[in-house]
Amino acid sequence: QQQQQQQQQKDETIQLYAGENLRLGMLVRGVTLNDPLAKRFDTKSGGNCGAGGLCRTCAVSVLRGGELLNPQKVAEKQMLQDNPRWRLGCKAFVGYGMKEGEISIQVNPRQW
Repeated sequence: QQQQQQQQQKDETIQLYAGENLRLGMLVRGVTLNDPLAKRFDTKSGGNCGAGGLCRTCAVSVLRGGELLNPQKVAEKQMLQDNPRWRLGCKAFVGYGMKEGEISIQVNPRQW
């Protein structure tokens, strides 16, 4: 299970399945991820990259349960080096190692 927090909205709990992509799983369940304050890593301008891992609009802050996500690859670590608790939703998969548990995240952390 995953708990999402958004500014000016109550906490919400959704259930994702092992191996599911965090971004897609949240979007399918009605969670809005596209942070208008995000700047693309490649061009430093705005705009959604469509899950290519360049725009950072799907960044979330992992408050608890980060061990349930797959490890970051080098490019994601580089893009988020100033925010080590953040993950790109498009590059994160839940249930790493087929583990179950709860993950608590903040959506659109730049807005907090």
